[in-house]
This record gives sequence, C-alpha cells and structure tokens, in this order.
Amino acid sequence: MSKFAKGKSWLEHRLAGDVEVDGRHYTANLVARKGTGFQGFRVMVVFIPHEGGPALEVEQPGAASTADVHRASRDLSEDPANLATLLREAAAR
Repeated sequence: MSKFAKGKSWLEHRLAGDVEVDGRHYTANLVARKGTGFQGFRVMVVFIPHEGGPALEVEQPGAASTADVHRASRDLSEDPANLATLLREAAAR
C-alpha cells in the first residue's frame, strides 16, 4: 500500500493501481482530510483515469481517527469488487 501524507490534516492511500470498468483503467486512492466544522476526517475514494480526463470521486462515511482511515483503506484495498462497484456508481453520475 502506498501512502502519501500532506500534513496531519490530509491522508492519501493507494487502494489499487488498476481498476478496470467498461474497458477503461483507473487508479483508486482513498483521500481523507480534516475539514472545518467536521469532527474527524472526511473520506472519499478518488478514481484517476489512466487515459486522462477528470477524476471521479465517491464520498465515504467519515472517519473519527487516523486508525479509522487506515482501517477503511485496508478494507477497500482488499475488496476489488467493491472498488469496481463504486467506480461504476461514480461513472453513472
């Protein structure tokens, strides 16, 4: 799992290097950030297309702590079928 930290208020975890849906390939990252007026972290899964274009984002339930962010990252990275489902939902919007 690849982790990039952008200060204590921003966490990013690589969930999958290649998620394929409908012949298109994406990199999936979990991004968690602390926000004003929000307890804990706001969490989203970001799908970045390999061929270029806008990223697709899917909101996830908030996380109370860094440990919860790591747990969500582990759970999502271990379930590629769930990532593909989230990507299909994001692409349908």
